[in-house]
Amino acid sequence: MSFMQDGFNGKIFNVPEYGMPNIHRTSVGRYLADSPWSTSLIIAVYQGFVIRQILIHAKKTGCPVFVILDDTVVEHAKPSPNALNPIEGCGKHWSNLKKRTVYGHQIAGVLLVCDDLKLPLYLEVYDKSKQSKIEMACNAIKLLPKFPTQVFVLGDRWYSGDPVIKATISKKFDFVYIGALKSDRVIHTPGGLKWGLPVDDYVKKLTKTDVHLVTVGNRRYWIHRVNGYNKKLPKGSVILISWPEKQLFQEQKHRVFCSTRDFEDQFILNTYSDRWTIEVFFRSNKMKLHLARYQIRTMLAIRRYLVILLIAYAYCSITGLEGCLTLTPRRLEERREMKSNLVDYVFHQAQAGVPLPQIKENLGVA
Repeated sequence: MSFMQDGFNGKIFNVPEYGMPNIHRTSVGRYLADSPWSTSLIIAVYQGFVIRQILIHAKKTGCPVFVILDDTVVEHAKPSPNALNPIEGCGKHWSNLKKRTVYGHQIAGVLLVCDDLKLPLYLEVYDKSKQSKIEMACNAIKLLPKFPTQVFVLGDRWYSGDPVIKATISKKFDFVYIGALKSDRVIHTPGGLKWGLPVDDYVKKLTKTDVHLVTVGNRRYWIHRVNGYNKKLPKGSVILISWPEKQLFQEQKHRVFCSTRDFEDQFILNTYSDRWTIEVFFRSNKMKLHLARYQIRTMLAIRRYLVILLIAYAYCSITGLEGCLTLTPRRLEERREMKSNLVDYVFHQAQAGVPLPQIKENLGVA
């Protein structure tokens, strides 16, 4: 409940202050860093719960399921060379927000979305010495069962590699991968050069007769559907190259890959645009649940903190679903409920004849 309280800023000393007033703040740190509870077991139980909720919701609504892959950077102050206990697992990572390399953690995440239900399946500090982000994404995809509706796995250009696409296709149960492609992809076309053409060279051969306009949201884009393939991608797939309506054939272009040719161009681009949901998820976690402000030093404690954050986010999503509440109004509603419960508690304690000093001691405000 500490995550819901007004004043919580993501630091461990806030937990007893806003949720467990009779517990010393060092106890929370020891609980995260040294207690013997199984983090892996809690994660497995949590992931099973999330998958069941998405399964139930997909069956109830008939809506497709989106599996969205992405990562974010949590920046920390670079420690002094003489620091005895620096935060573990930190390194240099590229920040898309700041457009430069920063020091801190890179956190990979997987978000499951079905209609108005959004539940994080996975949130883990990226440690390249143990496994790559591609391997982390593949392992998350392997966890997924057969859903009663179509499943779309969405990723940006860093995740649109052969292993992730193959892991998606191998599920077979109506799983489709849609993601952006890197600019160095080589396209092979019928009757074209044996060794293919890089995307940039391929685009130079296009004319206005090779593109058509589609509308995505409230914007219009010129689209070219590639009648070819990339050697490292499945041949039964499609590649779309797009430009904003007023920037046709200019350098700024987008490449979107879809692992099947069964869908129209507009549907593919509309579906890919749903990837933005995970960006909103990361921003909400940083602004409302203070993902970017933790000050825990050991990797085990950080991993456990992220598990608790996942549970807090899922709690808001599940309990607020009937009212279609997002994270912010759900937290406000939870705060009102806690304040109301506090007033009820004090009232009933007073009615029962409990002395005021005892009530204050019970509440940790004595």
